[in-house]
Amino acid sequence: MRGSVKLFNIFGISINIHVTFLFLLVFFFLGGIRWLVLVVGVFCFVTLHEICHSLMARYYGIEVRQITLYPIGGVASMSSIPEKPVQEFFISIAGPLFNLAVVVIFYIPIKSLLGPEVLFHRPLSAATWPLTLSYLYWINLMLAVFNLIPAFPMDGGRVLRSLLAGKIGYGKATKIAVGLGHIFAVVFAYFGIINYNIILVAIAVFIYTAASNEGRLADAIEAWKKFKIGE
Repeated sequence: MRGSVKLFNIFGISINIHVTFLFLLVFFFLGGIRWLVLVVGVFCFVTLHEICHSLMARYYGIEVRQITLYPIGGVASMSSIPEKPVQEFFISIAGPLFNLAVVVIFYIPIKSLLGPEVLFHRPLSAATWPLTLSYLYWINLMLAVFNLIPAFPMDGGRVLRSLLAGKIGYGKATKIAVGLGHIFAVVFAYFGIINYNIILVAIAVFIYTAASNEGRLADAIEAWKKFKIGE
């Protein structure tokens, strides 16, 4: 979390922004004020997404010190990993459920405000303020779907591990989620390269690295368990 700046506290959790995020703001500012408002709005939803994870973690007695916003998403720093699969399941699913709840709860008000033509306009655009609001609304569905991909480090990978851990064990379940994370990273990198999309390539690198780190952490935990048993 080096290179981050504290913005404010909420529920006793420090909300930080990484310095690299400032480059993202400058980039979108050059595209116009509506794009800047859009990206700030997106990361407000990302922050709320992470807060939902954090509050559920606290419910299970896991301390959450801070949430840091990066250009490709947010990361909640938890003091430990959930001890039981059911705990990991509910902590992991809390964030995507928040985004889906926003889509469901605000569907009728947004449709009435913007009209079907704007709300269902494709492709998504920030060409006008109504279209920007529509984009911001649908971004919640995108966040939910993306985070529910069944691969590390996305929430879906943790949900998958929680469902498999009770049947095949924590270690094997982690390896499956890590392997899927590597596969998705390669796919994202491929499409990012052929479409000259540097953001998609950056996401691919993040996914691959984070998935690998999860795998090493799981191996260390399994080794520690064996060590304690050996004692």
